[in-house]
Amino acid sequence: MRLGRVIGNVWATQKDPSLVGRRMLLVQPLRADRTDVGRPTAALDTVDAGPGDTVLYVTSSEAAIPFRPGNALTATDATIVGVVDPESA
Repeated sequence: MRLGRVIGNVWATQKDPSLVGRRMLLVQPLRADRTDVGRPTAALDTVDAGPGDTVLYVTSSEAAIPFRPGNALTATDATIVGVVDPESA
């Protein structure tokens, strides 16, 4: 799992059929001290995160796991799987 901050929405006029009805957000990867690292990435949202939220996200083949078994072929490279409690920051 990786730490990130939601910095925006991704809007698409056309999507892969497995993405229809799913929210895509732009996530800025963070270091453990909450400073930016690397470039932002688009991620599917499974936890109703919003701009400014600190989130946990997974990448690679693990990113499709939250959508199984209903849709084992979800086209994603990154998926938000948790929101970090601001009180624990």
